[in-house]
Amino acid sequence: MTTRYWPLDRGCMVTSPFGPRDGGFHTGIDFGWPGGSAGRAVYAVQAGTVIKAGAAQGYGGPDPAGWLVIDSTDEQGSGCFEYGHIVRQVGVGATVAAGQRIGYVNPNQATNGGVAPHCHVSFWPRAYGGPEGKQDWKDKLAAAIYPGDTPPAPEPPTGIDAATLAQAMGCSLARAAEMLPGYVVAMEAAEITNVNRAAMFAAQIGHESAGLVYMEEIADGSQYEGRADLGNTQPGDGRRFKGSGPIQLTGRHNFTLFSRWAYDHGHIASPTLLVERPELVRSDPRLGFLAASWYWTVARPNINAMCDRGDLDGVTRAINGGLNGINDRRARWNRCRALGDRLLPPNDGGFLMALTDAEQRELLDGIRWLRDQFGPKLPSWGEGSSMGKTPDGKELTVRDGLAQMKRTIEGGSK
Repeated sequence: MTTRYWPLDRGCMVTSPFGPRDGGFHTGIDFGWPGGSAGRAVYAVQAGTVIKAGAAQGYGGPDPAGWLVIDSTDEQGSGCFEYGHIVRQVGVGATVAAGQRIGYVNPNQATNGGVAPHCHVSFWPRAYGGPEGKQDWKDKLAAAIYPGDTPPAPEPPTGIDAATLAQAMGCSLARAAEMLPGYVVAMEAAEITNVNRAAMFAAQIGHESAGLVYMEEIADGSQYEGRADLGNTQPGDGRRFKGSGPIQLTGRHNFTLFSRWAYDHGHIASPTLLVERPELVRSDPRLGFLAASWYWTVARPNINAMCDRGDLDGVTRAINGGLNGINDRRARWNRCRALGDRLLPPNDGGFLMALTDAEQRELLDGIRWLRDQFGPKLPSWGEGSSMGKTPDGKELTVRDGLAQMKRTIEGGSK
């Protein structure tokens, strides 16, 4: 959780908000003190590095009278804060902590820009720029504390740990600790966002792997040789693409689709890696568990909806084709549900905790814009905007389409 501070001590007040003022527009927030603000200490709202300091038009001078601009750290949520009508006590290049004293309200109208003593604070959400880029930042004051107050203790991380995974799977603590990192990655990829989904994921994987004992099929896979329905069309495919991962991804066709999905989601470096090296799904727990995530969300995209309904039989049929082992699956399901929130993916906050709701919405809107511009074409674009298609019929991204055009041009010039 990001801790921000008011720029003046407890008892200060907003004397002029962001917005229209006296026929113009006030691009910041002014702070003052009842009975006078001259000489009052000024503190950094967020941590960061000083990038501007000294005399500035409208804020006064000569240096050290004038202003400060502090470029916030990413952990604090980014953006730049400007403090005007002050006498600075830190200089360019200085690193300041949130709540650190950085100066005081300039009491001298001859050097503070000719105004009644107060502190003006304005904010750019990204980089330092002109007045037009400043935004209202009053939302950041909602949870701000006053200088000298004790910051709230950070919330401890919650969610699954090795001991909980061992309890859910019925395996040793050492085995659970070995498998936990890959398991957590797979939970997030499979959209395991509530207790029912987490319990079902653990119960089904626990049954299929006998409590994380087996990460591949015991048989050698020769029984799948020549199985065209599995895409095993080349000699040796049966053994190479035998059941792999905790729920036994099987066949060249499924490996091909999973490999492409894993590449598209940033889990591997090549879209064909797991076709060329299928043994990785058996030897790397992360990839083995991700194979389960792919099956859970892509091959059988209705599984999470069944989890939400508590439909154990339906999920078992989706994975097993029948109700084989249903009693063990049910016992695991009940045991895992009793673990509650402890079975969910860890919540360590992440960088989004440093952003306000408005900043998170801005980030989401930006990502969606990038997706629309550079991702696979949207249906509304029409066929005329297609960059081409992959052999399995998927739309090429802009990057892939440009690469294909480059290869075509280079080939034609030879």
